[in-house]
Amino acid sequence: ERGESRANLARRLGVSRARVTQVLSVLDLAPEALELLERQSGPGIVSERWLRGLTKLPLERQRERLTTLVDRAGTK
Repeated sequence: ERGESRANLARRLGVSRARVTQVLSVLDLAPEALELLERQSGPGIVSERWLRGLTKLPLERQRERLTTLVDRAGTK
């Protein structure tokens, strides 16, 4: 439901409010970084935890780090 509080969402999903916040923080990534992730096929190349770390970086640095990771994954 739109506008649902994180606490209500956590209760409904059976997880902690902190966990809901962690997962939702990935949506704070640069739009270009999210688009790059969406274009990837197959199993995930990066963990959600690693992505959360990216949210602390400036937008341009997020894109650079993710592009480098995707390029490396494509050569394996």
